[in-house]
Amino acid sequence: MLLPSAVTTVVIILLSVGVRLSEGRLELVNNGYEDLVVAISPSVNESDAMDIIEAIKRTVSEASAILFKATHQRAFFKDVKILLPMTWASTTYDQIAFNQHFQSSDIRVDVSNAVYGDQPYTDQPGGCGVPGRYIHLTPDYLLNNEEAAWWGPRPKTLVHEWAKLRWGVFAEIGYPNDPTSPPFFWNSSGVNGAENVSPTYCANRELSGELRDALTNTSCSYADGLPDANCRFFPNTTQEASSSLMGYYHIDNIVEFCDSDSASDFSHDALAPSRHNLMCEGRSAWDVMGLHPDFDGGANPPATSSSPTKFTVLRQEVVKIALVLDYSFGMSNAQRIQKLQRAVKRWILYEAPDGIYLGIIKFWGSAFRSAQLTEITGQSRRNLASHIDTLLNSGTSIGAGLQVAIYDVLKNQNNPVILVVSGSPENEYPYIDDMLSKVVQSGVRVVTVALGNEAEIKLQTLASATGGKAFAVSDDDEGGALDEALLGALAYQPEGSLKDVQVKLHGFTRHAENETVTESFTVDASVGRKLEFRLDTDRAVAFSERPHLIRPSGTRINAISADGVLWAVSLPVAEVGSWIWSLTLPASGNCYIRVSVTAKGREPEILPILSRAWLSVGPYGVDIPNNPVIVYAEIKQGNNPVVDARVRATVTQPSEDLDAVELDLLDNGQGADTQAGDGVYSRYYTVYPGAGRYSVEVQVWGDGYTFVNNGSEKSKQQFLKTPTYCCGSVVPSVPERGVSTGNFSRTVAVGSFQVLATLPAGDLFPPSRVTDLQVSAAPLFLDLTWTAPGDDLDAGAVAGYAIRLSENRTDLEDDSFDTRGNETLLLTLEESANMTELLLEAGQKITLNLTLEDELESNRTYFVGIRAVDDVGLVSAVSNPVVVVSLEYPPPSTPPSSPHLQAWAIVLMASASLVAVGMVAGCVAYARKRRLRTATDSIYPVAFRYAEKDVWCGPPSPSAA
Repeated sequence: MLLPSAVTTVVIILLSVGVRLSEGRLELVNNGYEDLVVAISPSVNESDAMDIIEAIKRTVSEASAILFKATHQRAFFKDVKILLPMTWASTTYDQIAFNQHFQSSDIRVDVSNAVYGDQPYTDQPGGCGVPGRYIHLTPDYLLNNEEAAWWGPRPKTLVHEWAKLRWGVFAEIGYPNDPTSPPFFWNSSGVNGAENVSPTYCANRELSGELRDALTNTSCSYADGLPDANCRFFPNTTQEASSSLMGYYHIDNIVEFCDSDSASDFSHDALAPSRHNLMCEGRSAWDVMGLHPDFDGGANPPATSSSPTKFTVLRQEVVKIALVLDYSFGMSNAQRIQKLQRAVKRWILYEAPDGIYLGIIKFWGSAFRSAQLTEITGQSRRNLASHIDTLLNSGTSIGAGLQVAIYDVLKNQNNPVILVVSGSPENEYPYIDDMLSKVVQSGVRVVTVALGNEAEIKLQTLASATGGKAFAVSDDDEGGALDEALLGALAYQPEGSLKDVQVKLHGFTRHAENETVTESFTVDASVGRKLEFRLDTDRAVAFSERPHLIRPSGTRINAISADGVLWAVSLPVAEVGSWIWSLTLPASGNCYIRVSVTAKGREPEILPILSRAWLSVGPYGVDIPNNPVIVYAEIKQGNNPVVDARVRATVTQPSEDLDAVELDLLDNGQGADTQAGDGVYSRYYTVYPGAGRYSVEVQVWGDGYTFVNNGSEKSKQQFLKTPTYCCGSVVPSVPERGVSTGNFSRTVAVGSFQVLATLPAGDLFPPSRVTDLQVSAAPLFLDLTWTAPGDDLDAGAVAGYAIRLSENRTDLEDDSFDTRGNETLLLTLEESANMTELLLEAGQKITLNLTLEDELESNRTYFVGIRAVDDVGLVSAVSNPVVVVSLEYPPPSTPPSSPHLQAWAIVLMASASLVAVGMVAGCVAYARKRRLRTATDSIYPVAFRYAEKDVWCGPPSPSAA
C-alpha cells in the first residue's frame, strides 16, 4: 500500500467548469460496469476515512448482486475506483489516480444537502432517459446504521439511485404536498369509474398494507374523499409483488423494476401519478431502460453469472497541463496572436496555482516542445511566461501538437490535460482525425479554445471525445472571454475544501485611451475573506491617478505595484457592499487593462455562494430539433440550493454580424427545468441562424428576494418507522429557515457547442409539453390551470390550445388526440386562438374556466388533456392526463336556494396533479350549452373557498338565460 507524499498546493476550484452527465468513461462491458468512480469530497473528515472506504466496498458489492438480478442478469458492478481527496495526507491507497476527478465522478460522498439531510439522492436535472449527474451519499448515511435504516437497505437504495443516474428513470412513489406527484390517487381501473383510493406506486402485484397518520399513528383523516397530507401508506413487510425497485424498494420481496410486458393483472400502471410516469409519459421503467445503449438492440444479453466487484483506492494528484499553442500565420488575423500572448502570459503569471505542472508546445506546419513539464512556483512562472512570443510560421497541423503532447510532454504522467488554443484551420498532416484515437487511448483530457470563426471545427470533437470542454472566443472579444476560457484547464486540478474556494467576484477587460476608468463590484455576505484585487496592463504605465479601491464606507485603498504592470490590493476581510475601483490614464496614454477580483468565504464556517454551468445536448448528441441544447446553471451555497436568483445566459452566435441571444434561465420545474426550487436553472436554446460555433456565458444576480434553502426539520415518524422522501416536482422550503443572500453576482464561462450542418429554414421547434395541468370541477364546470409553454419549446407564446375530456384514456394519447371527434373537445384551436388571456409568455400561469354542455356523471371516470400549437401548426406532446372523478355526497345542511339542487364533491387526480374540491351547489344547471369563462367574467359570479370546502353561486344575470 502507498502513503501520500507531502505536497503543498494552493487549490482553486474553477467555477466556470461545466458538469458532465453520468456517461463519461464508465462502460458496460460484457455485463460488467467498468471504471465506476466513487469520489470522496475534501470536505469530509479524514478521521473517518477507513470506515467510509469499507462501507463503500460493502455497499457496492452487495448492490452488484441485486443489480444483476434486477436487470435479468444483464448488468453488475465489475470494476470500481474509490477516489480520495488530494488533501487527505495519512490514508493509505493503492495507486495515484490517472484521470479521475471529483467533479466527474458517478457517486459522491459529501457533506449533506440541507433539503435531503442524510437521504441518498441523485442529482437528475435532465428528462426521461437522460442520465443524471451523480449520486450523493453522506458520511453519516454510510457509517450510521440507524440513520441508513430510514431509507431502506443500503444496497437496494444504491440500485434505486443507480437506475436514475444511469438510465434516466424516476421514482415511482408519491410525495406529500406535491401537486404533480401526490402520494394517493383515485384508482380508475374500475369498469364504471372510481373503485378505491390507491397509494402511488408501481408493482406487479397489489401491495398490502394500511394507511396511517404519520404524526399520530392513528387512522388517516380524509379531505374530499382522499387521505390528507399527513397520511402515509405503510406496506406490509412481506408481499407477493417483486417490483418495483423504483417504488417501495425497502420491502424484502421487491427485487425487480416495473415492466409493461408483465403478464400480471397489476403490471405497470401508466395512470398512477408517479414522477416517473409524469417525466416518461406513462412508459414503464424497463421500457425506458431498454432504450439505453446498455441494453438496446440486445446489448449485454443475460450472463450466467457475475464476478466479484474489484475495488481500487486512488488518490488524486496535481494536474499536468500541456499548452498546445497555434503559431501559424492564421493567427495574425484579428490580432489573435497578440490576444493569445496577453492571455496565456497572464494565465501563467497569475492564474495557474502553485504546485501544478506546465509544459509548452508550439505548432504550425510542425510542432516542437518549447518548455518541458515544469512545476509552477514563484520562480518558474516568469521563465515559462517568457516562452510566449508572437513569432509565426507557415502551415497548420494541430495533430502535430497533439503528438508532441502525448508522446513527449505528458508521457507516463498522471492527471494529464492538454489545453489547445488555435485560430487557424488545419491544412497539414497529421490532422486531429489522425491523432484522435491515439489521444483518446492515452486517457488525456483535452480542453480546446477556438479563436475566431476560422478556427478548426474539429476542436469541438476533440474536446468531447476526451471528456474535456470546448470554448469559443469571438474575434471581437477584447480578451476577457479568452482569459475565462483558459481557466477551463484548471477544472481538473483537484479541489480543496469549499471553505478555501477562491470565488471570482468581478472581471473587466478593455483597451483604454486617455481616460478615467471607473467600475464597481459587490462583496456579498457569503464572501470577503482574503480578497484579492489584481489589475494588469500589457506594458508598464505611468498613471495620472494610479489604480485604487474605494470601500463601501468611502475610504480609499491604493493599489501597489512592483513593476508598473501588475497592481494589487490584498485584504484579510473585505466589507460587505458595493466597492469601486478607478484609475486615470495620462493624456497620451493607452493600454490593455485586465481586472480580476476574487475572495474566499467570509469566515471558514461560512461557505461561499458558487455558480457552475454546463450544456446538455441530449442523451445521444446534438439532434435538432429532437434533442435541442439546454443551458444549465447551478447556484448553491455549499450543497444547499440558492432559490429565486436571476440567471441569464448569453449565447454568442457564429456570425459576428448577429447580436448575442439572451436567455433567462428558470428554476420553475417547467420546460427544460425538471424540478422547481433545486437551485438548478435551465432553458432550451432554440435560435440557430446557421452552422458554426455557439459560445455561452452565464451571469447570476441575487437580491433581497434570493435565499438559501436550508431545508426543514424533518420528522422521522417514529410510529411508522418510514421516512418522508424528498423530492418530487418541487423542492420544499421553509422561508423562516432560509437565509437571504443579499446582493451578489457571479459570472460563469460555460463553453461552446458546434452545429455542423446548415439547418432547414422555418420553425423547427414545437411548444414544450404542459406537465402541470390541474383541474377543479363542479358538475357543469371545469377550472383548469397550467403553466404556459412557449412557441419554441419554453420560449415565446403559443398560438392556441386544444383541450379534450373523454371517458377513454386512449383518446388523449399523442397518436389519437387529433383524430378523435368533436364530442370530446372542450376547447378547439380556433376558439383558443382568439382568447388573448390564454396566449401568455412561457412560464406564466394560465387559468381557464369552462362550462360543460352536460353534467359529469356520478362515480364515472373522465380524462382531461391539453395540447399546445404554435403559429405554424407544430404541436406539443399531450399534457399530463388528469383524471376527473365525481363522487356524490350528502347535501349541505343549509343549502342555498335553487330549483336544481345537487351536492357534489369532485376529486381530481392527474399523473401530474391531484386536486380535491369541496361541496358544490348546482345552481347553474340551466346552462345546457358549453361556455367559456374567464376568471373575471361577471356572468357567473362564482366564489370558490377551498379551505372551507364549500362553493356558493350568485344569481345568474338576465343575459345568461
